[in-house]
Amino acid sequence: MFVDKSRIEGMSLLKVEGIIKLGESAEFLAENLKRTLEKDEGHVMMDFSKINYIDSTGIGELVGYLGRFADLDRKLILINPSERIRKLLAIAQLNHLFPTYPDVQSAVAAES
Repeated sequence: MFVDKSRIEGMSLLKVEGIIKLGESAEFLAENLKRTLEKDEGHVMMDFSKINYIDSTGIGELVGYLGRFADLDRKLILINPSERIRKLLAIAQLNHLFPTYPDVQSAVAAES
């Protein structure tokens, strides 16, 4: 798993690549979210366009950090999740919790 972080319009953008599942990749994602929560300000956008797979552990990490960001009046925004990930979130009735956009420009325009 690979995460590249940048800043756009006062928000953090995490470009995530690979697979998020139980073990090292979920821990790596959690560590990146924790570091972003502690060191940066503003909303966090996660570009999911290069995520091939996410399991329930990865979804659990996202939901856990969603609450932590919300406690600080910040959002965890998903960018371009695959159809499979969107369906998984819908089945788990979590799709309404995450603002989701097709691309970074749309998210920036809506959330800035």
